[in-house]
This record gives sequence, C-alpha cells and structure tokens, in this order.
Amino acid sequence: MRRRRQYLMAMAVTALVTAGVLAGCGNKEDSTTKTETQTEENAGSQKDGSVTSKSAGEDAADKAQTDGQQENKDSAKEDGQKADDQDQQTESQEKSQDQQADAENETDKNEIFGEFKTKTLDGKDVNQDIFAEADLTMVNIWGTFCGPCIREMPDLGELSREYADKGFRMVGIISDVSQPEDETALEIVDKTEADYTHLVIPDDANMQYRILRNAQVVPTTIFLDKNGNQVGETYPGAKSKKQWIAVIDKMLEKVQNE
Repeated sequence: MRRRRQYLMAMAVTALVTAGVLAGCGNKEDSTTKTETQTEENAGSQKDGSVTSKSAGEDAADKAQTDGQQENKDSAKEDGQKADDQDQQTESQEKSQDQQADAENETDKNEIFGEFKTKTLDGKDVNQDIFAEADLTMVNIWGTFCGPCIREMPDLGELSREYADKGFRMVGIISDVSQPEDETALEIVDKTEADYTHLVIPDDANMQYRILRNAQVVPTTIFLDKNGNQVGETYPGAKSKKQWIAVIDKMLEKVQNE
C-alpha cells in the first residue's frame, strides 16, 4: 500500500515536470519563431529602405545627368551662336576690305599713266591722247637690254599690222631710253620690224614713277581703253603670238561691247 502511494506520487511529479518542459519548449519555439519573423521583417524593411534609397539615388543621378546634358546642349548652342556671330563679323570685315581693295585697284587702273607729255622714238610730241585713237591699246614696256623683249617684238609687229583695222593699236614704251633717236633702240626696232609707235620715258618723275610702278619686270604688257583706263590684268613676261591673239581678242570684245 505504501509502495503504491509512492509510485503514484512519483508519476504525478513526472507528469508535472513533463508538462513544464513541454510548456518551456513551446515558449522557446514561439520566441524563436517570433524572433525569426522580426528578423525577416527587419530585413525586408532594410531591403525596402535600400531599394527606396537606391531608387532615390538613381533618380538623383539621372536628374543630374539630364541636367548636365541639357547644360552641355545649352552651352554648345551658345558657343555655336557665338562662333556664327564671329564668323559673320569676320566675313563682313573681309568683304569690306575686299571692296576697299577693289576700289583702290580700280582707282589705280584708271590712273595708269595719267596726264603726260613725251616724245616718240623718232622725235614726235605725244601725250595721253594717243590712247583715244583706238578702242584698245596694247602697251608693251620693254628695254634695249632685254633678250625676251627683243625676241617677241617680231610677233608684236605682225599683230600690230594684222589688227590695225579692228580698233586696235600697239604702243611700245622703252624703259631705259629717255631721248628720241636713240641708236640702239632704233636698230632693234628696225631689225625686228616692230614698226609701231614707241615712246621714250621723259625726265618727268611722275610718269617715270607710274611706269616703274606698273612694270616691275620687262617686258610687261598692259591693255588700255580709249580713256586710258586699264582693261584686264597686267601681263609680266613675254608670250607667243598665239597666246597674245587669245588675249587681244578677249580684250577687244570686252571694250567694244561695253
């Protein structure tokens, strides 16, 4: 009877202990689950925060990039406008300079020899009115010392005769002769049959300057209209008869059609 009572008490104690252990285990599991849930929630919250932060950062970066691109576009546009304005200003200045240069050149062309008085190689008096005797005058400036000048003079003599009835006249100016009847010059003209009018350069400093200014080398050829104005360009150096024909025809057409 006593043993049975002890046995029942032992069973009761064991039941109580087992119930306590199970209760403790249940709380521990709940606590663990709760902890894990809180951890997951925190992680999720951190992840959401990270995503939010990242998104905000990306938005800011995109905005900064967009602003930077727009600023670069605006800057490039402004620089382009400045460059265009500068180009227009430069072009305007260059145009003005070109117009001024053209005007100066035109003035120079209209004052090739100006008014002058001199003599022909055979001693006749002559002045600027000699150019009014033809629609086009070919003025060939040559020297008695100049080989190329002398070699082209036979062709010039032929051209003078061939174009005589076409409103054309040939005039030679001897750069190194200032007095008529110069023996060397007369001999050259005779041998080359360059039997057109040749002028000597007088002691007139103004005419000497004008001739030397327009003839840096000899021979040099200039075409003048009946008013004594230059037609076309200045031709330094000698040319063949065929080359001169092409130039003369072009110049005659120009002055006779104006």
